[in-house]
Amino acid sequence: MRSKARVFHKVNDIPLKYKFLLIYLLCVLLPIMTINIFFYQRNSADIKSREQDNLRKSIERASGELLGMIDEAVALSHSIAGDDAIYEALDRKYETPVDYYDVYNGFLRDKLTRYMSANILEVRIFTNNRTIQTGSNYHVIGNVSVELPWLEQLKQSDGNIVVVAYNENSTFTPGKRISVVSRMNTFASYGKFDKYLLVDLNVGKISSILNREIDSLQLRLVDDRNRVVAASSLAGKQQEPLLSRAPDTAAGGKPGYVMEREIGDVSYLKGWKLVGVADTRHIDSLLGDARRSIFWLAIISTFIPSLLIFIILRSYHFRVKKLSRHMEKFRSEKFDRIDIQEGRDEIGGLIRTFNAMTGKITSLINDVYKLEIRQKSFELERVRTELSMLQSQMNPHFLFNTLNALLVVCTKNGYTDVTEIIKNLSLLMRRLLSRTDGLVPVEEELQFTSMYLQIEKFRFGSLFHYDFDVDPRTLPLLIPRMSIQPLVENACKHGLQARKDNRTIRVAVKLTERALEANVIDNGVGMEEGKLKQLMEDVRSDRAMDGHVGIRNVYRRLELFYRENVRFVVESDPGSGTRAGFRIPLARLETSDCQKEA
Repeated sequence: MRSKARVFHKVNDIPLKYKFLLIYLLCVLLPIMTINIFFYQRNSADIKSREQDNLRKSIERASGELLGMIDEAVALSHSIAGDDAIYEALDRKYETPVDYYDVYNGFLRDKLTRYMSANILEVRIFTNNRTIQTGSNYHVIGNVSVELPWLEQLKQSDGNIVVVAYNENSTFTPGKRISVVSRMNTFASYGKFDKYLLVDLNVGKISSILNREIDSLQLRLVDDRNRVVAASSLAGKQQEPLLSRAPDTAAGGKPGYVMEREIGDVSYLKGWKLVGVADTRHIDSLLGDARRSIFWLAIISTFIPSLLIFIILRSYHFRVKKLSRHMEKFRSEKFDRIDIQEGRDEIGGLIRTFNAMTGKITSLINDVYKLEIRQKSFELERVRTELSMLQSQMNPHFLFNTLNALLVVCTKNGYTDVTEIIKNLSLLMRRLLSRTDGLVPVEEELQFTSMYLQIEKFRFGSLFHYDFDVDPRTLPLLIPRMSIQPLVENACKHGLQARKDNRTIRVAVKLTERALEANVIDNGVGMEEGKLKQLMEDVRSDRAMDGHVGIRNVYRRLELFYRENVRFVVESDPGSGTRAGFRIPLARLETSDCQKEA
């Protein structure tokens, strides 16, 4: 705890401007630079990963198309190798060339040309049957001057099918060839002469596949002897040997890196691969754009907070320093006000408080005697006011004594009706002044209501009638005091006063299986639906009401005792009358016997 206190004391000793400088360096500048560096590194890594993924997809796409061409040629080889008629025609000895040409024209001429497609350049068969005449798609092996490099590779292979790349010099169309070479030995009965099938792939189609990815990748097709047999137009010369190690740069000295992918995993494609040298200038361009964007973002995100902090610091430091200087003047008893624009922030509040304090101190020093005299005058005035209020209060005993005197006079003179009214009025006043709010039995609340109705009956005579419909089981139940009489008073004042004759009020209290229901029903003028809605809104709100205060008081008492469990209802029909009442659940009710025991 002491070490923490020492740290805080040291922080308190640092000047305010250096505190702000530390806050700026540690909480603004350093986080901004760190976040921008981290963002640049992540963004660069994402760009490299995305571009590498695109390059990998490009080489996979080119590899897949090349594999499709080779698979098509292999399938064609299997199809031709399964035709025994070709075997029979090529394994036969012909007496004369005329005999061969008869078979050629009748059967062999179009037998291989029908297999040509966009991927297949030429289909040829080589055999050592010297009775066959070399020409078209059929050739005789045995001429020493004719070089057959593909035959050498096929003999060195353990399988029946190989993919070879070589330079063709013996035909009318010399040039580079990539062929699928296979032995025709499917039918042992036709094995008198050796037969070999060459399916030449379309080298132009292969070049177009490699050149398709030239914007992002320079591709080289490498055979099993590690020779470049095909390449995109910028990747280098045809048939140049591929270095044993991966090249570090692309053609022309451009920066790049190398990716390799095997063409296939079958035996005849073992060693064949596609090598891609990626031109990283595009990636470098994207990284440069990202670097420039993040650089300007760092400048903006540093400059704007720095400018705002400078403005805020200047505003804060200037006013605090001004306040500090004026507070130093208090030591020499100079109570000068700070005459600057305070502002509405906390510092402005301190300056306003300081100016108010300065004004109060000056006023206290200059006007202390006047203040004392004024305070004494206020005290005297307060005492006079209290005396006036005490004198204006009315003694309730004087009111009761007056009513009792009137009662004695009316009794002596035989004024029976007046005597009863005065007696009821006296009981009403005594009950109102002697009892606090609380729960009373239904019987007592109805007696109080009956006294009020007798007074109203005295006022209106034969024009007013009332009756009670009370379930005897409800009499001992406790309800809030003054919960029925105000409803009756409201009915007399607002419902029946506008009616000229046959004014009737019925008070109904009954007990259901679940609740106590009390209703006051009159046959007065009633209310429109809009007025009734407005009345209920006013009863439930706290705003001032123009009349109907008794209804609000009843609602508030019921809500106070029973909260949301009570149901307060006012229903009215224009010209028919109004019903006002409430419904209290039996579970929330008590009896007078239970209250006495408690």
